[in-house]
Amino acid sequence: MSLQKILSEFQSEMSGDLISTDVVGMDGLAIAGVKADPNFDNSAAAARFAMVVKLSTRVADKVKMGAVEDNLVTTDQAYILTRLLGDGSYYWGVAVTKDATLGVLRMLMNDYADRLWAAIPH
Repeated sequence: MSLQKILSEFQSEMSGDLISTDVVGMDGLAIAGVKADPNFDNSAAAARFAMVVKLSTRVADKVKMGAVEDNLVTTDQAYILTRLLGDGSYYWGVAVTKDATLGVLRMLMNDYADRLWAAIPH
């Protein structure tokens, strides 16, 4: 199954709370994505959050707090959750409305992460 189809399936499970979801290389370029909000600039977010993912991984390593499982950014309008996929050369970012349930989001991301990794051309 293609990355795009997997992300579309994920979108359907988010019950209207999804703003955007993208699979992004650590260079900041998205290789697949679904955007529910036409006003959301997912390409800019993908590049910026690549920096966040890299920095959080380095910081966790420096303070010896273990491997980063995910990163959560909370704004007054949204939650943005990112996590590394596979060998860490890609990350998956999901932006959802504040109506979303973070526990459900994390559960779904756990369910889909391996499928996304397997669908990325290596």
